[in-house]
Amino acid sequence: MREKLYFVRLPLLLVALFFVGRLTLGAAGASYEVGNRLFSMVILQTHLALLWAAVGRRYRGYRLGEGVQTAVTIVLVSQILVWTATAISYLAGINTFFNYPVAIGGSPEPVSFGTAMAASGRRAGGELRCWRGSRRDWLVVGWIDSSGA
Repeated sequence: MREKLYFVRLPLLLVALFFVGRLTLGAAGASYEVGNRLFSMVILQTHLALLWAAVGRRYRGYRLGEGVQTAVTIVLVSQILVWTATAISYLAGINTFFNYPVAIGGSPEPVSFGTAMAASGRRAGGELRCWRGSRRDWLVVGWIDSSGA
């Protein structure tokens, strides 16, 4: 596992940078749409999970399970940051992108703490399913390698 964590250092650094970017823009009062366009953690973690499994196969010789493990590690760390920021935003009463009502509930009316945490959990379940995509990318890279390209 230590080797896997070493391998995903760059993706985790990108996740941390996007996380800090979202916090900074939210604290500065930027609109949610601008912040989401610049620092969408969902899009970042989906791309990283899909690509990093294939990179692991190509450059580290990872098997399918190891590729999926790297993808799940990236998404899990990202979701832990999102859950933590959501909880802190609500408990401290700070307006951030992590407690933005339209993003959580789809309407501008305030969302309760429990509802926000449950919604965050549902989104995480969908994002953790991206291992299917990482499995597909892992197989495609194997096909490309075996074709002599």
